[in-house]
Amino acid sequence: MSDWKPQYRRWKGQSVSLWKRRFSIARYGLRLCLAGKAIRAFLFLSFSQLVFLCAVFIIFGQLVTPGSVLVEWIQSKSGERTGTIINGLSSWALLYPEIFVDGIYRIGFFFIKYASMPLTLVIVALFVHKLIAQDLASQAIVIYNSKALTRWDYLTGKFIVVATILSLIWILPIIASWIIGNALSPDWAFFYHSLPSLMRGLLVGAIAVSSLSLIALAVSSLAQKTGTAIAYWILGWVILSSLASLSQFINPAFDYINPFAAIDTLSSAIFRMDSFISEAQSTIPFIDQAIARISDLDLDKIPATDGSIIVPSLFLATLSAISILIINRRTATS
Repeated sequence: MSDWKPQYRRWKGQSVSLWKRRFSIARYGLRLCLAGKAIRAFLFLSFSQLVFLCAVFIIFGQLVTPGSVLVEWIQSKSGERTGTIINGLSSWALLYPEIFVDGIYRIGFFFIKYASMPLTLVIVALFVHKLIAQDLASQAIVIYNSKALTRWDYLTGKFIVVATILSLIWILPIIASWIIGNALSPDWAFFYHSLPSLMRGLLVGAIAVSSLSLIALAVSSLAQKTGTAIAYWILGWVILSSLASLSQFINPAFDYINPFAAIDTLSSAIFRMDSFISEAQSTIPFIDQAIARISDLDLDKIPATDGSIIVPSLFLATLSAISILIINRRTATS
């Protein structure tokens, strides 16, 4: 029998770049996660944030436009006095656009978090078992690790999956509403005056998406079976919320054990709503009386933020670092 020796033959096909291979994992993961009708329904529900913000910004643009159809309609229904008040407010807004244009966008982007947080809890629960948990349960991760991709390439693709879905909740409504609202505004200068609010919103969104994506991957990697990943996600938030509530008696800073509490505090420090209200009060002396007539909100009782972001940032960074260690350990030993 003749001796047979294997011969190396160079691959003659077209090579694929590293990032294309990573995005192939992300593309397949997105198709897998978005396959369910429930998650598509909740994502569609999250787009209501975009619709609401667009409506607010467009109506604001029409109100500050002298002689607009909306202003004329309000005058015809409410009388000349209401029209005079609206015209006065629109004149003030156009006189101080750096306060009022930026303010209306800042308010809209600030309050979006109150819808984004519960939506994140529900939507991640619907696909968290389809991330690392499914690959661990089916031993598919062994095949991934045997390919040319490294473990970090695999994890990068999985991170893109979660970050993309969460960006639809936290970031897309901000960018899209900012573009649509300003495109339909009476003055192109609105783009410039509302730009600081856009930057604030994107910063908060980036912090939320990156930290929550790592936590979701860590929870998924801890599950031995796909079914338990959902239970771990829900139970984990219940435990963290309970620990945060109990730890407040020791030190209020321990409230940031709950990532949502840390994101909420960071959002307040970044948006600085108290500084906007102070500027509005100094510009429109009767704003206190006007708001008091339509609501029970006392502007003087709104808590001031000192702008400190160190403590909540440290808690989020610690939770993210722990998540990375868990993910690395679980995918390395499997």
